[in-house]
Amino acid sequence: MMKYNKQIIKLIAVLLILFTASCKDSGNNNELTQNTVSDKAAVAAEQNEQLPDTISQEKPVVNENNESVNLPFDFEERNKLANTDESKLPQVYPVLKDEKLQAVKKIISTDSEDNPDIVFKVNNGTTTFDTYVYCTYGDSDSQTIINVKDSKIIAKESIGYAMPENETYQSFVINKDLSISVYGIDYNTRSKKILEKYQIKQNGSVVKLK
Repeated sequence: MMKYNKQIIKLIAVLLILFTASCKDSGNNNELTQNTVSDKAAVAAEQNEQLPDTISQEKPVVNENNESVNLPFDFEERNKLANTDESKLPQVYPVLKDEKLQAVKKIISTDSEDNPDIVFKVNNGTTTFDTYVYCTYGDSDSQTIINVKDSKIIAKESIGYAMPENETYQSFVINKDLSISVYGIDYNTRSKKILEKYQIKQNGSVVKLK
């Protein structure tokens, strides 16, 4: 009987030792897990990691050569940027200056009496002709698109007009496919309505679609 009692006591002692060791391992595992999570949080904080926004807005395309306007060329967006971030305006909507401006103004003067205040060169994706949009300001404002080849205007179209006395004014978007949307905008409600559509052809002509 005493023999069996000793065996039971030894078995209980072994079980107690195993149970104590198991608790220590579990505590170490928990500590390791907590340390791993803390380390990741610290790294994330150092790198200032953030989840991306679920809704993103398209940003204006910044011009690398700072010479031509990339498409789409939305004249309303250009005017908004002029009022909100004037320092970024020449990067996204650069204008011609100095000799290049004078050269284009000379070409325009051979076709009309217009004296542009601002001239944009448009990146039309081709080298066979150049596309420009020029603006004139005064009692009324206007925007005109021209295609130039060999220093001669091969196509010309009025795509924007504003008169303060009117209830609406005209503005435009030149799209990536070289289509042009001219629309009217109500001064008060800011509502828009498509008025005309054009397409710049590969030969440089501008064809009215609507």
